[in-house]
Amino acid sequence: MTSEDVMEIVKNILIGILKDASGLDIELTEDQSLIDAGIIDSLSIVKLIKVLQDTFNIEIYAGDITLDNFDTIRVISNFISMRKKT
Repeated sequence: MTSEDVMEIVKNILIGILKDASGLDIELTEDQSLIDAGIIDSLSIVKLIKVLQDTFNIEIYAGDITLDNFDTIRVISNFISMRKKT
């Protein structure tokens, strides 16, 4: 699986979670800040982490949940790609 594949999966997962929460179709870009733009809240992050762990068969620990790892779709995808390699 390429990094582009991971990014597309992450984007689709996030759009699905946000649509379930708001009922709205949301357009997201890979480098848009999810936190600063108020797109994602703490409940959505919890749901996102659960789905990411299940989808990519990885562990995400409390200490991993930082802006450095979860601010944009690209950053999340890079984090997942690195976690899958270890």
